[in-house]
Amino acid sequence: MLLETALRVIEHDGLAALSLQALTRRAGVSSGAPYHHFENREQLLIAIADQGFELLIAEMRRAADAAGDDAAGRLRGLGLAYVRFALAHRGHFRVMFRPELQAQLANPTQQSGGEGFALLRQAVIRCQNEGLAPGGDPTPLVLVAWSCVHGASALWIDGSLGNKGLIADEEQLALTVSGTIVRLITGRTI
Repeated sequence: MLLETALRVIEHDGLAALSLQALTRRAGVSSGAPYHHFENREQLLIAIADQGFELLIAEMRRAADAAGDDAAGRLRGLGLAYVRFALAHRGHFRVMFRPELQAQLANPTQQSGGEGFALLRQAVIRCQNEGLAPGGDPTPLVLVAWSCVHGASALWIDGSLGNKGLIADEEQLALTVSGTIVRLITGRTI
C-alpha cells in the first residue's frame, strides 16, 4: 500500500512532493509505519525503481517474444513496450533512472536500465546480422533507439509534446516513435 500511495503522489504531484510524512497521511497509516519497511525516503525510491525495472523488463521480454523471428518486428516491439510502460507507469519512470539511486538498486543488472539496454542491443545486433542495419559497432544505433524511446516518453510525461499538436495521443506516440526507430535503423517501415 505504501508503494502504491507513493507512486500516486509522484504521478500527480511530482517527486518533490514525496516525503515519508506526507505518505503516512495519504496512506492513512501511523507516522512510524513507513519506517518498518524503509529506513528513509531514498530506500522508498530504490524500492520503486527496482519494481519499475522488473515491470519494464517483463514488458520488453513479452514484446520481444511476441515478435518471434522477425528482427525488425522485435526492435519495434521493444520500442513499443518501453514507451507504453513509461506512459502507464509514470511514477516508476520518473524514479528509475535517477543517478543517485543507480548504485543502490537491488539488482545490479538494472543499473541504468542494463537489462533493457541489453535486450535492445541484442535486437539491433540481430538486425545487423540479418543485413537490415548497418554493420559495425551496434552501440551508436542502440543509443539512438534508447534515446528516442526514453526522450519521447519523458517529453510526453512532462507535458512538452501533448500541447504542441505533434502527436494526438499516447498510443500514437508509442507507434510513431517505435516505427521511426525501425525506419532509421533498418530502412524498413513496419
